[in-house]
Amino acid sequence: MKRTFHAKLNQLRLRHYRAFSDARLVLDDVTFLVGRNGAGKSTLMDALSFVSEAVTDSLSTALERRGNLESVRQRQPAQGARYDVSVAVRLQLDEGGSALYGFKIGTDRANRSYAVKQEVLRAESMPEFERSRKEFRSSDPSVQPALDPETLVFPLIAGSNESWKRIIEALRLISVHQFSPQAIRSEPLIGSEQRLSRDGHNAGDVLKRLDDDDDEWITQRLSIVIPGIRLVSAFARQGRRVIRFAQRGKDRQTNYFSAPMMSDGTMRSLGILLALRQTPRPSIVLIDEIEDSLHPHAHGVLLDAIEAASDEFPVVVSTHNPEILSHPSASGNRIRVIQWNNGASGIYHLSEPVLANLKPPQTVGRLLRSNALWTEDQPSTVGIEADFFKMP
Repeated sequence: MKRTFHAKLNQLRLRHYRAFSDARLVLDDVTFLVGRNGAGKSTLMDALSFVSEAVTDSLSTALERRGNLESVRQRQPAQGARYDVSVAVRLQLDEGGSALYGFKIGTDRANRSYAVKQEVLRAESMPEFERSRKEFRSSDPSVQPALDPETLVFPLIAGSNESWKRIIEALRLISVHQFSPQAIRSEPLIGSEQRLSRDGHNAGDVLKRLDDDDDEWITQRLSIVIPGIRLVSAFARQGRRVIRFAQRGKDRQTNYFSAPMMSDGTMRSLGILLALRQTPRPSIVLIDEIEDSLHPHAHGVLLDAIEAASDEFPVVVSTHNPEILSHPSASGNRIRVIQWNNGASGIYHLSEPVLANLKPPQTVGRLLRSNALWTEDQPSTVGIEADFFKMP
């Protein structure tokens, strides 16, 4: 069932998560993460995926996929205590007001594993809770869960409150993608997953479930990227899901091509469009290195599609491509520059002089080419540790 979410993610907070010591990512309807390779763009996307996996599967599973706590913890100085890792997201709610959910994890010295040291839900219009290792407090006295030091409590209690259900569902439907054309072409066994996978290997299953309106939406845009495309469809063959393209040929004949016969750019374009129209709708879509394998002609089509989809949910794309950043959607207020400075990654907004001068024909892409994409002096941070889980 298709659904538009009204609990929209508008902020990510990190403390000691990989390269980020203290970071606040404020999200727009469309947000462009800009920075050199290795600056931390993919880490920001991974942090949102980490939250989603932790409440969907389990915290232990999310950590294991990343190499356990030591692999997500910021590298500490040679001398000093190991850092605790804190992650939080803020959401704007449909009925007005906001909510903030997050948790802190650290080393459990007793068994040399990890433990949830703090877990918090702050809100303006619903019950709140706060959990430490051994204590749980809530403004709803009927909620009294048992505590496991390695388990998040929110997924266990979310069903007791309708507003909590919406928040946990929005967190579970965070959709992060780093598309692989080879994976999309792979013709896997037919599956039952509804959500588009990170690399797009189940694109055929997702395509098969689209309704007619979404199917047409994708086909219209794909036909601009690849002239002559009349239809893209998915069907079963010997227990495998196969994607097929119908393209107008000579003398108005229709030629059919399977996915392995199509270019990398076609596969990535299909993956991006599917991410924006998958059912159920995601609460946010994040696309890593959007320009990979794409002809510049495709950039505008896909960015226009992202702009249209952002009416329903936020979209985040990472890029260091001047062509992408010259599109009208890449306005100055949507740019977040990720930079390594003083031993940590930081998230920077563009400086006021740059924003003031960003008028046509000047674009962010032109400024990037000329090395004039100046940022504010200080990165966007949460501040003191006591403020990390507060709701300003």
